[in-house]
Amino acid sequence: MNLNEAVDFLKENQPLPDDRVLETNSEILEKFNEVRKYFLGNPNLICIPLFINSFGNGSGFGIYQLIEDVLLKYSPEQVIPHLIKGLNSEKYGIKYWSTQIASSFPDKKLIEPLAKLLTDKASDVRYAAIVALAEIDDKRALDLIKNAQKQEEDTEVLELIEEVISNLKI
Repeated sequence: MNLNEAVDFLKENQPLPDDRVLETNSEILEKFNEVRKYFLGNPNLICIPLFINSFGNGSGFGIYQLIEDVLLKYSPEQVIPHLIKGLNSEKYGIKYWSTQIASSFPDKKLIEPLAKLLTDKASDVRYAAIVALAEIDDKRALDLIKNAQKQEEDTEVLELIEEVISNLKI
């Protein structure tokens, strides 16, 4: 594996297929994992937007969770602009995984895009947005979480909101 092969693979898979397809085509997932390992050992800024836009629908059978390790090799200033684009994506997988990763890059620049996700139709996106906002040390983030409590209907998300509010009360 070299840089050109890794980049070419990621460019061809923007995003990767859904888990249903990956289940019957494990070669794609194996290659994706090779690319992930390559960039773990050979950091290069080119991979940041390529990884953020590679998330298909599903879990990637556990490999998507590991992409965060690659992104943590870079500074927040390098990752956040690409993360914001991911949070604003129309593609569910990209939006969901970007929201998950956002909690590892707590920054005030993420408040606005995360706030928009508090009304997303997918409860798991709303849940991840609450987790990410709770990591940001800013009163606006807490206020957004409190406001979300008023409109949230999903029991699990409500329980998380209540837990966050009780832990963050000043």
